[in-house]
Amino acid sequence: MNIKTELKVMHACELGAVGVYRGHKCVARYFFRTNLAELDSMRFHEKSHAEIFKNELLKRDTRTCYAVQFFFWGGLFYGVFIGLFGLKSIGASTSTIESIVVHELDKVLEKLDVRSSLYATIKEVQLEELEHKDSGKELAGENFWLSGFISRIAKVGAYSAKNLASIL
Repeated sequence: MNIKTELKVMHACELGAVGVYRGHKCVARYFFRTNLAELDSMRFHEKSHAEIFKNELLKRDTRTCYAVQFFFWGGLFYGVFIGLFGLKSIGASTSTIESIVVHELDKVLEKLDVRSSLYATIKEVQLEELEHKDSGKELAGENFWLSGFISRIAKVGAYSAKNLASIL
């Protein structure tokens, strides 16, 4: 993929992540109130990342992905669904998805000049995504019995979103 397509995918997927964390928060508001601040913090980071990638697209005179709101709503539905399995499921999902994001950002960074401003911007985003991954891992805890199931759902959702965003 060229860099403009990569930016479109990143923008759409970050909007999906905003939806995921909003969905998690909807469930957490009723069942896991102690974790609301952390979920809100991650959601605000993702919202900021989406804005960063949107601005990078504008700099390159490139449109965002078609049906960009679809990613938010898909993420919201997914976030509520996973949240209903419990707080550890939210953690397992977060850890899995953020691992994928970090890996995908690594692939984009390989294509860029280390001295470019875009490289520095993506690297900053990646550092926050690593923090989210670690928070998710901590939230899921060790030997969570639904980890494999949640991880599979998260992987299918994340890679489906990426592929859909690349063609829209």
